[in-house]
Amino acid sequence: MLSQPLMPLVYEVVEPTTKETTVMDVLFGSVAMIGAVAGVALLLGCICAGLLIAFRRSRGRDKLEEGGDGGVRLNLNS
Repeated sequence: MLSQPLMPLVYEVVEPTTKETTVMDVLFGSVAMIGAVAGVALLLGCICAGLLIAFRRSRGRDKLEEGGDGGVRLNLNS
């Protein structure tokens, strides 16, 4: 009995098409990235400023206390 040759089955995997990227998608993405970086920078700036203020107050070098005149002497005339 003659057997027929085995033919392999070939399946081609077709991925679904991707959504088209428009100019508005790129603009919204860039604005969101800039907003996130600016927000992080603002937060870190406030944290650093708070730490500096707390450090100066703990060392007693706060020139803006109620007893002071709010100014800094440069001693340029001496």
